[in-house]
Amino acid sequence: MEVLTGNVFNPDTDIPNLAGKTYLVTGGSAGIGYGICAHLVQHGARILLLSNKEDHADDAVTELAEWGDKNLIEWIKCDLANLKETDEVANRILEKEKNGLHGLIMNAGLGVGKYWETADQLDSHFQVNWLSQLHLSLKLLPLLKMYPGGRLVFQSSDLHRAADAGCQFKDVQEINTDIGPTKLYNRSKLAQILGMLAIQRRMQNGGDSTVDAKPSDKVYVNATHPGAVNTPQPEQAVEAYGTLGKIGATLARPFMSDPVKTGCRPALYAATSPEIEDKGITGQYIVPDKKVTSPSSKALDEALQEQLWSLSHDLIKQKLG
Repeated sequence: MEVLTGNVFNPDTDIPNLAGKTYLVTGGSAGIGYGICAHLVQHGARILLLSNKEDHADDAVTELAEWGDKNLIEWIKCDLANLKETDEVANRILEKEKNGLHGLIMNAGLGVGKYWETADQLDSHFQVNWLSQLHLSLKLLPLLKMYPGGRLVFQSSDLHRAADAGCQFKDVQEINTDIGPTKLYNRSKLAQILGMLAIQRRMQNGGDSTVDAKPSDKVYVNATHPGAVNTPQPEQAVEAYGTLGKIGATLARPFMSDPVKTGCRPALYAATSPEIEDKGITGQYIVPDKKVTSPSSKALDEALQEQLWSLSHDLIKQKLG
């Protein structure tokens, strides 16, 4: 069932004044993440931009000066394919950001690409798109709770609907089975919505040993779909599928939206709009621009949410000790 909230969100005019607010954005140096950062700094927000490649980040910060004060942007190296490094980054942010954070935008992600294993010997799609960003989110949750109305946003995709029917998140052997570039991506996008709903349920129930938050903390957690957006991700499909991938990417590109003008809108709506708090929009799936709609039936499967949650925390504990 769809909850109609209208469907136009113009980031140039609909984002309120964000002066004095701090947002963390993963994958903020390119594509949709760059668009998110552009509009945040346009409206005066301070940004912690997390990405892995310094040269890309340097270029992004230079270009973001066209949108606002680049001194408001701090780049932090974070390789999401390395849980230890992600954990260290989270600890440094906890130590430094004593005044808290207003939003966590988990935007980073691998696209449709070849199977490869991370430093933690896990499928890269699963770890980068979900597991490491889950760990980052939960470690930084105390900072988000410092301000009523804090936002946690996971950038998912409608391709979660095409996740493999046999996906159970049962064990690491399942995660580390190469099911093909598209299915690996789709599974990771499904994980983001399953996990978002597991987080929200725990918050609603007063928290537990894994999620230290309760309803009175007023943290709003949602997942978003950016739409078909022209980003560097199709290049990964070319690598994965060769000539067929190149043909597909070329044919699709004219129909894709601009990441700065439109692709960033659902995440920015979830992260900044007063409507989120006014209408109590939390534990929801938001599609362009700001329509709250139902994800797949598989994403709504509470047993599957809990299976993913259990596996995710077991893996984090195993890899970090």
